[in-house]
Amino acid sequence: VIKKEIRASSNTIRSAYSLGSLQEASAILDSALERFPYRIDIWLGQVQLNGEMENCKAQARYFEKIHELLKTKKDKCELKGGQKIDNADELLEKEFTIAARQHFDKENDPCYEMLARQMLKFLPKSVEALNAMSVVHLLQKNDSAIVYLEKAHKLNPTDCIVIHNIAEFYKRKGNKKKHEEYTMKEALMCRQK
Repeated sequence: VIKKEIRASSNTIRSAYSLGSLQEASAILDSALERFPYRIDIWLGQVQLNGEMENCKAQARYFEKIHELLKTKKDKCELKGGQKIDNADELLEKEFTIAARQHFDKENDPCYEMLARQMLKFLPKSVEALNAMSVVHLLQKNDSAIVYLEKAHKLNPTDCIVIHNIAEFYKRKGNKKKHEEYTMKEALMCRQK
């Protein structure tokens, strides 16, 4: 959700772990991946660790590998305890959203944008991916944000975050009529949830 106010003081959020300990943990996970290359939870651990280190390029590489494995070797892929992955796209969407949100909260907009673009590339029909790209464009004050928001709204007309962001887009554009229309939709549909 794009807030009306600036992301106040969120850029002071830092990892509780030292860079050295995070790098050690990453090396341990790399060793585990050599032995268990289809354990998606270990790959996701690397995504999380690299997010803690604010290494979004490495996060993107790990997401690329996860996506490749889930598309080409899904039958071999598993999570902890041998749990099979029923819905690969749902898993990717959830994990991308978590990783991107961490960068958003830290006001690390280049990393947020990188992951949002990658998520949309892998999941072009995902409401979350479309909304994430709209946020990138909203942050850049780019009018193409509405294109992503309209696509997301068409896929899920009751998504409260999308409705809120559409209202916010029109408010920023000075379109009072559309802003009020979507603010009313948000009030009617979303405040009850």
